[in-house]
Amino acid sequence: MREEPLTLEAEVMSTFPLFMHKVFHDFAPDTRGHTLNRTQTRVLMIVHTHGNPHMSEVCRHLNMERGSLTPVVDELIGAGLLRRARNRTDRRKVNLALTEEGGDLVTGFLDLAQRHLDAKLRRLPAEEKRRFERAVHDLHAITKKL
Repeated sequence: MREEPLTLEAEVMSTFPLFMHKVFHDFAPDTRGHTLNRTQTRVLMIVHTHGNPHMSEVCRHLNMERGSLTPVVDELIGAGLLRRARNRTDRRKVNLALTEEGGDLVTGFLDLAQRHLDAKLRRLPAEEKRRFERAVHDLHAITKKL
């Protein structure tokens, strides 16, 4: 039985979860004694990469409801990895910032993730590795514009 080609939207919806699974399913960052789940780790990464975003921005990046994010943030604050700060231009918004310990933890994650990704990409021929890197950069740039 021949499979029909996927539509663009079906390909997008199925590729990104598969991409993350293939690249990071066996990645275990050093949490330095903290018990963190994937959502908590992603929140820390988003706060790091987006420069103290407000809660709604983090929700948008994680594709989750604000009510679901609040307990995650509360746990990270309780662990001393994150802090809340009032938004200077809109008092209704709450920004998130890494504490020094949270920043150190994320820096360690990124270092390990780089080594992990490098090991995965070593399996590819040089041209496929270059295509992979270009594709990720292109997708990131285009996604930021959407």
